[in-house]
Amino acid sequence: MVMEDQNKIYVAVGKEEFEDRKSTLNWALQMSKGETICVIHVHVPTQKIRRPKRYGFRSPLKAVTQSEVNQELERQEVEEMLDDCIKMYALKQVPSEKICIEKESVTDGILELISELGIQKLVMGAGSNSRFLRIKPKPTSEQSNEVLNKAPDFCHIWFVYKGRLIYTREATKQLNHRLEENQLNRLSYSEQSVDSPSAESAGSSSPLSQNMQHDSSPATVLPTIISNDPFGQLQQALKKAERARQEASEESERRQKAEKETMNAIHKLKSAEDDLTKVTRNLVAIQFKLSKDLKKLTQAAGEFSSLERQIEDCSNLEVEEMEERILFTEKLQKNKKQCDKMRMDYDDSFDVYLSADDDSVDVVHVLEKQVFLEPSSSNNTTFSCEFSQSDIIEATMLFDPSLRIQEGDNDSVYKGFLHNTEVAIKILKPNSLLAIQGIAKFKQEVDVLSKLRHPNLVTLIGVCPDSLALIYEYLPNGSLEDRLNCKDNTPPLPWRTRIHIVTELCSVLNFLHSILPCSIIHSNLSPKYVLLDANFSCKLSGFGFCHIIPTKEQINRTNELNDTSYLDPEISPKSDVYSFGIILLRLLTGRPSLNIVTEVQHALENDHLHRILDPSAGDWPVVQAQHLAHMALKCCDVNTKDRPDLGSEVWRGLKPLMTSTKSLSNPLQPVSGDQIPSYFICPIFQDIMRDPHFAADGFTYEADAVRGWFESGRDTSPMTNLKLDSHNLTPNRALRSAIQEWLQKYNLV
Repeated sequence: MVMEDQNKIYVAVGKEEFEDRKSTLNWALQMSKGETICVIHVHVPTQKIRRPKRYGFRSPLKAVTQSEVNQELERQEVEEMLDDCIKMYALKQVPSEKICIEKESVTDGILELISELGIQKLVMGAGSNSRFLRIKPKPTSEQSNEVLNKAPDFCHIWFVYKGRLIYTREATKQLNHRLEENQLNRLSYSEQSVDSPSAESAGSSSPLSQNMQHDSSPATVLPTIISNDPFGQLQQALKKAERARQEASEESERRQKAEKETMNAIHKLKSAEDDLTKVTRNLVAIQFKLSKDLKKLTQAAGEFSSLERQIEDCSNLEVEEMEERILFTEKLQKNKKQCDKMRMDYDDSFDVYLSADDDSVDVVHVLEKQVFLEPSSSNNTTFSCEFSQSDIIEATMLFDPSLRIQEGDNDSVYKGFLHNTEVAIKILKPNSLLAIQGIAKFKQEVDVLSKLRHPNLVTLIGVCPDSLALIYEYLPNGSLEDRLNCKDNTPPLPWRTRIHIVTELCSVLNFLHSILPCSIIHSNLSPKYVLLDANFSCKLSGFGFCHIIPTKEQINRTNELNDTSYLDPEISPKSDVYSFGIILLRLLTGRPSLNIVTEVQHALENDHLHRILDPSAGDWPVVQAQHLAHMALKCCDVNTKDRPDLGSEVWRGLKPLMTSTKSLSNPLQPVSGDQIPSYFICPIFQDIMRDPHFAADGFTYEADAVRGWFESGRDTSPMTNLKLDSHNLTPNRALRSAIQEWLQKYNLV
């Protein structure tokens, strides 16, 4: 028996619930006073493994059975349980140990440990029957009762149940007395073993000794029989011990090998189980996917059958829709041909007007009205080409913000496609001023644009009454407002293009004011309603606030336009003249409309107009710029009666300017100044001369430019500022021939 340190408390734990085991350990911790706590456990294997012996030796391990695997797993669980107990004490900084033995009986194992280790303090569970514990405070389990009755009397035992002390068995004898008795017994055995060989050797030398041996007590008092040759017997004992040691070593190696193979088998088994689990999961996922696909296939088959029936039912509807699209396409083509024809007629009449005298202005106006006005035969405002709300949603791709061209207070404009046709769709906002005023304004704009035809009016393709949407032709260059602000980094407009735009704007406004029996006053004219096509030709739009009044009637009412810089207090043709003047000043200067009249007037009075001209438009001809500035200021006169008439006065002033720039095929791509011979340039227009003429001062000018110079009331030379003797002009045919040859060389004719 090994004598253990008395400063230890032993705690016996089993495979009970974790909470019960934890409560027993905590109770032992509370009882300890700095003592080491030793956790002991007796493991009872589920099945005893027996292997056959062959020729006196154990047979090698050939295979690992399931019971061996289970036993190894049980040992691992016991180790983990004991490690958890040690960790629990380690966290509380209490010294602790663990002991585990294997026995077929838990009670025998505990009693053996008490005897072998000399355990003097033991804590163990009292049992699990709480009802009997309340009646009789003693251990209730069979194991605890057996330990209580059979444990050595030097062992002090506490029986605990759920953290409470149930019973105490106190030690009745000290361990030291028991140890002294054991040592005395061992000492007596040793003395007898020594005396016995001495007596035997003496008997062999004398007969007395032999008689004494016979008379003495028998030799059964010795623990073993002593041979005649004690040294030989010792040698045999050593050999047997060596063989036993060798067998034990071999057995240990075989056991280690078997344990290693067992662990490998366990790992392989776990790996196989993991693989099987993965394969099972994959099979389940595949089965689920197949089931889902089968369901989709069945649903698709049903939908296919339904679609077949719908196709049969809707065949007539598709034919009607196809016919509608064909009619729509034919109508678009017809409108395009009509617009092209009108443009050709307008260009012809425009050329006639440019070459005509001032007295023929009224004749041209009548021609304009005969060609471009299409009066309605009835008061019905229903448009022939109407679209549904679903068509608008599809064309704008659910009103995709990337397709939004313009966002205003009253409407939003989207780019879209209707029946493979690129269009611009203007949708009125429900809470806008135009929408609040009712459907009347919406119908008015439809009615105006559907009855009028002019090359500088925007083309209305169709309407959607449900969405309060108007469908126009798509104009890729946007509005004049966008171009003046160089939106999306677009290049600025050259001054020639600006003259074209203002001339065409004057033409379409004059057309609207000259319609009989009622004039159309736009009354909302601003650069955002002046649209530009691919060739930068002007297209007027925005007729939601227009007024239709008798030609000679003057109506005073407040304009509903938000931008007050274009507002005129009186609604009349002269109201559009005021807005036209503001647009002309913006084209000249590139500045915003606020205070622009005052700024230009001050610049003209102080002779520094060139300082406020828009430099991005190029080098403005000074004379032309001054002429346009004076014309614009007249249009913006505060007194309505003093404003000029668009058809006679304004158009007459624009006529020579338009002539000088009309021959350029692309006004946005002027010829570089360093390539043009300087003597080809008109001193007044600062452009290539088409019809050069000598004046009385000896200089050559463009014929229309110098005539416009004289018609404006001047009688001095544009070059020397000296008074001219006459206004006679002589053609410079040699220079004209040289210019024509140069223009043909650069493909500018």
